[in-house]
Amino acid sequence: MASATRKKLSSKASHRLSVSLTEEQHIELVKIAKKNRVSVAWVVREAIERLLRDEQPLFHVGQDR
Repeated sequence: MASATRKKLSSKASHRLSVSLTEEQHIELVKIAKKNRVSVAWVVREAIERLLRDEQPLFHVGQDR
């Protein structure tokens, strides 16, 4: 496999992680997800993406600017 192809595949790889939330945090995430008709996982991924973009706009991981 060419290195460019490997690089492209690895940037699309998913990584699973586990987090603990307070009951209040979980309830709020569920409310947001239902309101927007998306999964809680989508809400969490979107929140992480926004945090990464806002914290390091010049060095945003995975996206050309």
